[in-house]
Amino acid sequence: MFGFWRLWLLATILALGWALACYALTRNRLYLRYLAAIVRWSGGLVLLVSVFWLAWRLLR
Repeated sequence: MFGFWRLWLLATILALGWALACYALTRNRLYLRYLAAIVRWSGGLVLLVSVFWLAWRLLR
């Protein structure tokens, strides 16, 4: 389970860094939308996985 979290964290940090660097270089607001989408999707993924993990732990 921790391998998944590490992979998710690494991918999220890289994607956020990419969006921030692109926005800083171009000042194109499209990259801010990408940033918001990355935050929404990664937050939703964390919530979904956490709910299933908690349910599994409680039922076990």
